[in-house]
Amino acid sequence: MPLSPADITPGLVLQLDTTLLRARGDSQTNAELGAAGDRAVTGPSDFLVVGVDRTTGVCTAVPLFPKAAVGNQPLDDEHKRGGDAAWRQTTTFFSRWQHWRIPADSLIAAADTDDAARTDRRQYAPGDGPTLDDIRAWESRNRAPYRSA
Repeated sequence: MPLSPADITPGLVLQLDTTLLRARGDSQTNAELGAAGDRAVTGPSDFLVVGVDRTTGVCTAVPLFPKAAVGNQPLDDEHKRGGDAAWRQTTTFFSRWQHWRIPADSLIAAADTDDAARTDRRQYAPGDGPTLDDIRAWESRNRAPYRSA
């Protein structure tokens, strides 16, 4: 089922095409960009929406990873909802040092291949503001400023 703006809520987990986000040119990331290269995720990647500004229509999201790495923190499996059993039972990490600001229209376009039913979309801690705020709080501790993705 296609994603609508009303479906975009904190806790939503979607696979986004970052190539499309970059082509649209309206998303930003605070992933480190330095001599070693651009640390922003590329290609299709899972993202957890941790904030939605209804006034501006901009979502804040963090990429998710299947493996531990420096700067990644595991999600608590107890907070996972929807999707298949693999999502709920597989260890998943979020990047503390990479946030993305994505306009809702771009998020919808980049999630075009996500055809999960509204009632079965992957979610993490839906309705649990404190848990999602703990993840989003890393945004203010990031060393890198936001820039075009």
